[in-house]
Amino acid sequence: MPVITAVLGDLTTESVDVIVNPTATAVRGGGGVDGAIHRGGGAAILRDCVARFPNGLATGDAGWTTAGALPARWVVHTVGPDYRAGQRDRSLLMSCYRRALEIADQLDARTVAFPLIGTGALGWPRADAIAAAVDTIATAATRVDEVRLVAVEQAVHRQIRAALWLRCPPPVGADTVGSLFERVPVQFGLRGDPYLWRELRGRFADTPLPARWSTLRTLLADTIEQIIGEPLTSHDDISWHDNNAAVRVPEFDPGHGMSAGTVHVPWWLHTGIPILLDRYAALGEPSSDPR
Repeated sequence: MPVITAVLGDLTTESVDVIVNPTATAVRGGGGVDGAIHRGGGAAILRDCVARFPNGLATGDAGWTTAGALPARWVVHTVGPDYRAGQRDRSLLMSCYRRALEIADQLDARTVAFPLIGTGALGWPRADAIAAAVDTIATAATRVDEVRLVAVEQAVHRQIRAALWLRCPPPVGADTVGSLFERVPVQFGLRGDPYLWRELRGRFADTPLPARWSTLRTLLADTIEQIIGEPLTSHDDISWHDNNAAVRVPEFDPGHGMSAGTVHVPWWLHTGIPILLDRYAALGEPSSDPR
């Protein structure tokens, strides 16, 4: 399985072997990412498209051209399904990623950068488009070493990263704050809590354990508040089972379920943070009683 990362930036500036272009069936350039790639790469890309795809490409298929003046070596063009026009077969969306990686293997490419295919003008629901991308890439039989999922909008980047860390949690170093988190929480309040658990694990994967438990408590609380956008102290007097204290975090919403994307703040106050502080105390730091 390739290493998959979420990148906030401009696909056309990625220095990789292959960038993937979501295009129309004619494969002659257009708007959005397609237009940006043609503008950045110059006329050489269009000339190659005309020569290699005289009849265009079918939905779900892919093919390669030069990258012209772009930092990448090649562009792999793929045709995503038009959800708004009724093309709602998910296998076609998954095929875009699978076929692009197959073409990358034919080119002996080792690094590939994808945009989020099917969203935007084509209308595929974003959460499901992200899930299709992550699941397909994570299970692909490919020789590609690294895949980047590139988003230009910060909100989309955060949603991709949350889904990616749920499916493919990053490794954590020894004696780091991230090492206090197992890959899957042993218990949680609502369906957004496992996403937050993995988000924290990923953020702290390389953060050394602090010298004192009070520093750790502050670090955890401050980071959670930053993510959910609310102070934890506003929930101090609320019972742990009161769902009115739930906070919705859009990037943790996988697109289904009544509590999807919802973080249960009392669970973190009364259970989640104390679990982590107890684990830290068990390491034997002096004066580490978290109570």
